[in-house]
Amino acid sequence: MPKISVITTVATVFEVPEGLTIEQVRNHALQGLSEMDELTDSIVAHQDSSVNQAYLGDAVSLALSVENVIAEGIAHPTNPAQ
Repeated sequence: MPKISVITTVATVFEVPEGLTIEQVRNHALQGLSEMDELTDSIVAHQDSSVNQAYLGDAVSLALSVENVIAEGIAHPTNPAQ
């Protein structure tokens, strides 16, 4: 049976104050981002629900991956805040 991937991307852009380096932001923020288990579970549950509507209740998720990245500049701005 063919497999599909359901990908939900959230990208948030911030202005960084003068004197703060990307390394400092990464050191402080990545740990907090990795502790978002409840939010991740909520997103996965929503994806399961959405796909189950299309599969008439027969969808089974096989794998999950979460990636937290803090990058310089604007990365993947699908809907940049204004």
